[in-house]
Amino acid sequence: MNIKFNFMKNFKIYVLLAMAVFVTACSEDDKITLLVQDTVTAGAVLRTLDSSGSLDMFDTASVLSFSIQEQDAEGGALLDRVEITGSYVDNNGTDDDSVSGAALATIAASEFGELDGLPTFDYSLTLAEFLTAVGIPLTQVLPGDQFVVDMELFLTDGRSFKNEDTTGNVSGGSFFSSPYRYTETVDDGISLLLPFLNDGINVADKTGINIAPTATNDIYSVQIRIDDGADGALLNTLTIFREFVDRTIEDGDPDLSEAEAELISYDISSLTSDADGVRTVEFTRTLEELYGATLTFADLGINDEFNLRFEFETADGRIVTTNAPDTENYVQINVLECTLLNADAPFPGEYTINFFDSFGDGWDGAQITVSIDGGSAASFTLGNGSSGNSKFTVPEGATSLVVSYVPGAFESEHSYNIADPNGNQAAVDNGGALGPVVGTVGIAVCE
Repeated sequence: MNIKFNFMKNFKIYVLLAMAVFVTACSEDDKITLLVQDTVTAGAVLRTLDSSGSLDMFDTASVLSFSIQEQDAEGGALLDRVEITGSYVDNNGTDDDSVSGAALATIAASEFGELDGLPTFDYSLTLAEFLTAVGIPLTQVLPGDQFVVDMELFLTDGRSFKNEDTTGNVSGGSFFSSPYRYTETVDDGISLLLPFLNDGINVADKTGINIAPTATNDIYSVQIRIDDGADGALLNTLTIFREFVDRTIEDGDPDLSEAEAELISYDISSLTSDADGVRTVEFTRTLEELYGATLTFADLGINDEFNLRFEFETADGRIVTTNAPDTENYVQINVLECTLLNADAPFPGEYTINFFDSFGDGWDGAQITVSIDGGSAASFTLGNGSSGNSKFTVPEGATSLVVSYVPGAFESEHSYNIADPNGNQAAVDNGGALGPVVGTVGIAVCE
């Protein structure tokens, strides 16, 4: 899963930046540390030495692990016990089945070990153990749900300390790192990529039907790529739903909106699988098929939209989907009006490529190449950081412009957009679990 790969990157960045972080942070943290140590009779802390793991909604053996150290005014002599509770936060469905404060474990002082002269203990639990404690079946767990581990420290003098008792410096500071609470958000681990096979229907940042008088709209065609990490074994079906929203209703006009209805369903096991276990299907619809039995091209107005929702049924009967714009399983096909200024030849002027990297360490070898009039391709990339830009110029009289995306490592971190010489967006790819679409980038310069 992507989390495992990112862990390696976290380690790389940690090694490279450890000294810098120490130098820049120690001054402030030293003040906080001295203040807490000088006044520690007012409290105690549970320092997080390490926390690792994740909860996979398909794997009840997946594990969360913690290494915790206690510190009080008497070097741990005040320690009595740590009580650990778990909560389940239901972020899906109409009924809230959340559960709070289920008992997970009690770690008595006698069960602690010792590290650097202070009491220390290790604790781990599997998803199966968490589910048993909160009384929730695995089939109820969906992406976006959360599992929360809370630790409460009890001292021999009767005092206790938990998450609500901490300040930001103690809970999140680099020395004490004492949050008392750990939250794990469930991810489905399913990568869904919808690269366009035909961009005649796409304009810049929109997947749209162009109603400009000179526009030519081709078929709607995407290649759906599905990766569940298990060669499709975790999934039963993919169902695509269609909805039309009429946003151009004038006085006296009927509302032509059409409620969501099933468009097509696929048996995952029947889809073609590549060497990496990625299942693929080409989903193609002519405009007439997209309109359906009632609508026509003449019915469309600017800002009307067709919505496609992609819904997975898992092998154990759970439903995985999203129902909002800019989410992985939801696509909007907008009605727009764009008279292309580059329909016959590239539009001359200076273009700007804006690069983005969600991890903040550059594009990991990925690049955008630009070739003008069949010449040698120039390469542009983000060397480091979370964002940056590069520029290229199309001269007057140019007859061809080919822009391409070349992948690198850690593709899920990459995204970009390209601004035309007028400052408008000419292309965009927001990436996703499998990264930007590889190959030729469609450039649209609108009037």
